Amino acid sequence: MKKIFAMKTAIAILAFLPLILITLIPFASAHCPLCTTGAAVGVGLTRAYGVDDSIVGVFLGALVVSSALWFNKWLKKKVDFPLQELLVIIISLLSLAVPFYQFGIITNFEMTKSMPEYHGMTGLGILGLSQFGADKLLFGMIIGTLLLWGVFAFSDYIKKKRGAVLWPYQGLSFMAITLALLSLVFWSLTR
Repeated sequence: MKKIFAMKTAIAILAFLPLILITLIPFASAHCPLCTTGAAVGVGLTRAYGVDDSIVGVFLGALVVSSALWFNKWLKKKVDFPLQELLVIIISLLSLAVPFYQFGIITNFEMTKSMPEYHGMTGLGILGLSQFGADKLLFGMIIGTLLLWGVFAFSDYIKKKRGAVLWPYQGLSFMAITLALLSLVFWSLTR
């Protein structure tokens, strides 16, 4: 009976946590605690439904890049310096990955090395990423961040070179295609 009550209490707290955080946040930033909490809840839900962490990581990488590029666009109006975009993307990635690591959502390197079949990228056996302690979620986040940053840069290059986009929502469609292809690749490697 006590376990059921504790579980219901925990579910209620998790359900209302975003609402509580909204009232505590004085302003929005590139990665507010609400975004991190929402991403953590999303990882929990996808794990419950059996979606592989590497695929979830790719989508979190898309979240990192899109919020970092959005924030950098705003920041450039105030200050602009060399490699600013790269620095903002790294900070954005760390602001999501570090809390995930601290709360055990990203598995520590020793655990990944000791249980590579569960936590590591064993489907990529040639690269031996499990032996280096590369967690699936973190690996997916890094790959997703890097590739989607490249996709957005490619879309911007096309827009600059032609003076216009190829079709409406070009960047969004490039991102959707890349996410679908990466998800398919990781799904085939990890099933």
